Amino acid sequence: MRYPIMSILLIFTFLGHPLPAAAAEIDGPAAIEVVGRGEISQRPDRAILRFAIETNAAEADEAIRQNAAQAEKLIGQLKAMMAPDDTIATTQFQLHPVYNSKARIAPSSFRVNNTVQLETAQLNRLGAFIDAAAQAGSGRIGQLHFRHSQQGALALKAAALAVADARRTAEELARAAGVKIVRLQRMRYTGNRPPAPMRAEMAMAAPATPIEIGDLKIVQQVVAVFLIE
Repeated sequence: MRYPIMSILLIFTFLGHPLPAAAAEIDGPAAIEVVGRGEISQRPDRAILRFAIETNAAEADEAIRQNAAQAEKLIGQLKAMMAPDDTIATTQFQLHPVYNSKARIAPSSFRVNNTVQLETAQLNRLGAFIDAAAQAGSGRIGQLHFRHSQQGALALKAAALAVADARRTAEELARAAGVKIVRLQRMRYTGNRPPAPMRAEMAMAAPATPIEIGDLKIVQQVVAVFLIE
């Protein structure tokens, strides 16, 4: 008879202290949370090209020497075409041992990879830069992408559009729900995100390489919470 009595006592204990209702868990002012998106399209005014130079030799110092000679020639060709505000720099230099698949104890040769980066505002001369690099011995263009010199200011404009979009969406939802917006409670801005770069992977082509330049799309988002009644 002891076990049924204990069960009854436990039941009364839970009835005396009921669990919180679901409504209590969401206690707070009524609100609408929305995501606003703003986008600006702008033609880029800067281009970044990365030229890759690769050399192979039986000895490491010879591979480095050959690579340095090609890099010097490449940089000389590009500098002759650069404007005063263009910049050029070596962004990567790597020396790798190359092993024979049948004998991995000692390297059979050495490979040097060197990347030279050019940033220029001369968008009308991109094809000429590429062709000059090909003539100087650069095996390929590793990357070509575009940016805008005022991307920070453009991002803020896109963010302002995102705030307006959030407000517009919240008002539409409130109208559909039969309520009205009281005020903005809080807003979260993720910060200045650069646009996804416009890139082009390409091999060195014949003289007068054509380059088509599109618009950059700068997109910003905000998360906004509006109180309603």
